[in-house]
Amino acid sequence: MKPTALLSIPRRRFFGGMFSAIFFPILFVTATHSAVSADTPASPSAVQPSCEGKMRTVIVFGDSITAGSMLAPADRGKAWPQVVENESHGTLRMINEGKGGRPTASLAEFDEMLKRQSKPDLLVIALGMNDSRDITADCVPKAVANIRAMVMRCRQTWGPETPVLIVGPTNINKGALGPTKNIGKEREAKLRELGEAFAVLARELSCDYINLFGSVPDTSLKADGVHPNVAGNTAIATVMFTKLTQ
Repeated sequence: MKPTALLSIPRRRFFGGMFSAIFFPILFVTATHSAVSADTPASPSAVQPSCEGKMRTVIVFGDSITAGSMLAPADRGKAWPQVVENESHGTLRMINEGKGGRPTASLAEFDEMLKRQSKPDLLVIALGMNDSRDITADCVPKAVANIRAMVMRCRQTWGPETPVLIVGPTNINKGALGPTKNIGKEREAKLRELGEAFAVLARELSCDYINLFGSVPDTSLKADGVHPNVAGNTAIATVMFTKLTQ
């Protein structure tokens, strides 16, 4: 399968004016985390080029971090996909298909999404956090098989040239974990392994890839060690916005 070209959208400064001072520390943290850039393979770009100003549709199939379901009700509109859409100034339409608690094994839900949605300009698969609870040797191979199945099914439904961006899961704050605090080190190791395995899979399937491990500051994960607050969602959005508009 021939790789597709990256979406061409005019680059904009992500936060300007008085907001720059507020969010600069977040941007700095994101930029200095080597895990985000060093683990990203030289994979083919995911989104086809567009005409200047044309809106492109991006579906994000993810878990609660995508859904923003752990944000306060008043902050639900600040989940990272919505932030990306807002900052695109009409060039990206982000369809949030996130759901709390979703592991990569949610193939039936993925099939329902394929029936529900029309073909997008890009499908983003952002899963793996819930899989990291399984600290056995089966965790990563199972997750890779599930993501592979999703890519194959979307291309069977929407066409073999459908662009796909696979996302490596975000980092955790081990000290703030709740029920899985006793396996925090093991869970963190699984998240790293999942990101590395997803990168290999992306190259194999001619998908694009980005690793979000290391993109979320620990201070944004104080609630439960997993779900980012508004600032954490902004940090994710900064990385994803850059990826989608480079």
